[in-house]
Amino acid sequence: MMYKHIYFVIAASAPVSLYSHATSIIKFNGLNFSDWCEQIRFHLGVLDLDLAFLSEKPAAITSASSDKDRSFYKAWERSNRLSLMFMRMTVANNIKSIIKNTEDAKEFMKSVEKCSQSESADKSLAGTLMSTLTNIKFDGSRTIHEHILEMTNLAARLKTMGMEVNENFLVMFILNSLPSEYGPFHMNYNTLKDKWNVHELQSMLIQEEARLKKPIIHSANLMSHKGIGKKPGKKNGKGNHGQLKVKQSSAPIHKKGQIKDKCRFCNKPGHYQKDCLKRKAWFENKGKHNALVCFESNLTEVPYNRWWIDSGCTIHVSNTMQGFLTTRTTNPNERFIFMGNRVKVPVEAMETYRLTLDTGHHLDLFDNFYVPSISRNLISLSKLDTSGYYFKSGNECFSLFKQNIFIGSGILCDD
Repeated sequence: MMYKHIYFVIAASAPVSLYSHATSIIKFNGLNFSDWCEQIRFHLGVLDLDLAFLSEKPAAITSASSDKDRSFYKAWERSNRLSLMFMRMTVANNIKSIIKNTEDAKEFMKSVEKCSQSESADKSLAGTLMSTLTNIKFDGSRTIHEHILEMTNLAARLKTMGMEVNENFLVMFILNSLPSEYGPFHMNYNTLKDKWNVHELQSMLIQEEARLKKPIIHSANLMSHKGIGKKPGKKNGKGNHGQLKVKQSSAPIHKKGQIKDKCRFCNKPGHYQKDCLKRKAWFENKGKHNALVCFESNLTEVPYNRWWIDSGCTIHVSNTMQGFLTTRTTNPNERFIFMGNRVKVPVEAMETYRLTLDTGHHLDLFDNFYVPSISRNLISLSKLDTSGYYFKSGNECFSLFKQNIFIGSGILCDD
């Protein structure tokens, strides 16, 4: 009696296990044959039901069949029957009717493949992956190691679709995706006779990335030259021009009162002209003839931790993280804002900031910059206008509307 009870528990648990495996597999929808087939084979292998795929159908059992043949036939028949049930459970209902009816698991798999449109989908996906691989750029928002891993993964996915990317091509794609800061590294690679593989290139680029992140210290020594002899143009006693004798000092001599590391563009010490931010900004704006007119007036008079609606501000800026619905940390060298005194301040994060007003409405400020060093939280009037808001002013007050719905109000003042 105890033996029968134990046998019953084991027999009842098998269908539950088969069903739980079937529900964890993606449904075949006509476009995902590769993923569906891979999961089917994996789960059948885990359940030890893949004998029908590994072996051909055995001969029918006869009275002359041995016990080994009988056992193999029984195992194969069970594997084939349960595999068919397993696959049919994982096919979408709208596709089952167009699949050829068969009692052989391998034939059923081939029929499913014929009904698949995965080839067309794979072609489209392959084109997208190839376009991404050739156009991707390293922007510094992540490490060079992660950037190379992503490009290597794209090449590996293309290989599974029959579009293998040669390793030499992949190396060139990686080099071409680098910004101008890696220009000397690229030039040095072009002068080498040997070619690197992806792993060697990755190792070298990690070292180059660490070198570029180190602070650059500029130093210069002024060498003084003193001429000894007669002045040029004077003739000596023999009628020949006197030779100019030059003596070079062996130690650096600094002129009295000379300022070291002085920029010739902005005349400020501490950096050279080639590193001057004002000079770079001047080059970027050179040739542009756009005239931008801004005015700053009618600012909302509120405490320090509140918000000012600024008619001259072109972006939303906050000095606190409290209130952000979503945030995205920016790279230290990715974004900056220029203050009124032309000071360059880095942006630490950005995304959507939500203001809850006393009227019960909320004001979502998209692309809001988080700058801890700014003294006031600013709302750009021009960005509100592009978002569909408008305001009316009068009697030193203003009201904010959107689609004729009153959003909030404030006090006007001149600053």
